[in-house]
Amino acid sequence: SGSGQQSVTGFPNVDDANSYWIVRPELETAAKQGDSIPSGTIIRLQHMKTRKWLHSHLHASPITGNQEVSCFGGES
Repeated sequence: SGSGQQSVTGFPNVDDANSYWIVRPELETAAKQGDSIPSGTIIRLQHMKTRKWLHSHLHASPITGNQEVSCFGGES
């Protein structure tokens, strides 16, 4: 069940290279690398290894039964 997209799970290990995310600005903004991120700013998270985007669903997670979080898409 679920969305069928790449599953996202959290792990406490900080040395896991599969746990790195790139913080990207909302589309069509003038934000650039190095800018501070004020509270309340809309951001996007891109998985560093796969370049897929973090996404939440109204589907229940097949693992926890909570709201599913997955990755989809590619570069843009």
